[in-house]
Amino acid sequence: MLLKKIWAALLMVLCLCQQVEAVPQDAFHSKYHLAQVIVLSRHNIRAPLVSKEKLGEITTHTWHDFGVKGGELTAHGAQIEEKMGAYCRLYFQKEELFPADYKPEARDILLYANAFQRTIATARSFETGMFPDVDVPVQYKGDVNEADPVFLPGQAGHKPAYDEKLTAELTALGGNAALTQRVAAGVKTAAVVFDNPEVSKGEFKVSVKDGVHLGGSIRPLMMTCDALVLQYYELGDKRASFGHELTFNEWRDIAAVKDLGIHAYRHIPTLSRALARPMLSIFQEELNLQKRKFTFLCGHDTNIASVMGAMEVKDTELPETIEQEAPIGSKLVVEEWQDADGESYVALKLVYPSTSQLCGKTPIDADNPPQAVPLHLQNIYPNPDGLITMQDFQQRLTDAITSDAELMGMHY
Repeated sequence: MLLKKIWAALLMVLCLCQQVEAVPQDAFHSKYHLAQVIVLSRHNIRAPLVSKEKLGEITTHTWHDFGVKGGELTAHGAQIEEKMGAYCRLYFQKEELFPADYKPEARDILLYANAFQRTIATARSFETGMFPDVDVPVQYKGDVNEADPVFLPGQAGHKPAYDEKLTAELTALGGNAALTQRVAAGVKTAAVVFDNPEVSKGEFKVSVKDGVHLGGSIRPLMMTCDALVLQYYELGDKRASFGHELTFNEWRDIAAVKDLGIHAYRHIPTLSRALARPMLSIFQEELNLQKRKFTFLCGHDTNIASVMGAMEVKDTELPETIEQEAPIGSKLVVEEWQDADGESYVALKLVYPSTSQLCGKTPIDADNPPQAVPLHLQNIYPNPDGLITMQDFQQRLTDAITSDAELMGMHY
């Protein structure tokens, strides 16, 4: 009898422990439900933007045939993006944003891409994975390969004070010397991979005159490192690095070279706001549409970097990826959660396929989800459930849109 009582007590303790472990998730979902999601996505794997002839000026090695025109989404990139869409469908079904047999109604869904082949094709691939039984059209403005100013706004019409502020912020970032030093390890590795010691002599330069211009003498190397990273995603082994065996950290150093401009886009605040202003206005419009459930905006790394900079997202290390700024195929996700009283809150995260998933070494599915890194805003503090109020988020968007807008000749 005593033994039975002991076993019963142990069983009760075990059950209580299991209940305690389950409380956090159950408690959250008993308080909130997912009401709306906005995704700002970078396109997936594309062919290099520069020709093989230009790449041949850096290295004599033979490059991979990507199978598409320069800058276009590759077949492999389309497959990865379709898997990302399928995973998101499962996630949204689990969170009850959509039922399993969901058929979108008018105004429920918006898919909007920059008018480039790679962004339109990425949005279509995502849609195929997310809505396999329904054809949701991808909207874009203008002719294909004609830039949409929502995604790629210019800097025309600015006042002289705009350049002055950019110069001050560049100096605060450490100037051109600090930016060049930031990628010194990657430049050294690139010289070995390309069997060209001359590439180590380049200098990164941000010039501020009639706007910001990025590049300097290191720009050809940046474009070639971009091609090398894309080649790695396509091939997934040392064939991509022309027979050189690189560690994960060495690949990360290579990626940092090609992302140096993106780093500047994010960390020069006035530039971030100038480039993100149209996109942040879209965010506000979408959040204010009562019937919208899901918005997918497909653009570029410059969009993600500038929006994160404009919103003052805190820097955070991104695990399992060689790209630390805005990984290819990454998605800046804005989730609106509502409580029982109808009050809205926001969760921010960056979702992206890991480097292993991009290289085809690891699947993307429920058992192998993409990376999802929570993001936090400077000087805005989440509640105990990790959410910020919609009021705080909307105010941050408004501040980013209106702050120094007069320097660009705009008035709000």
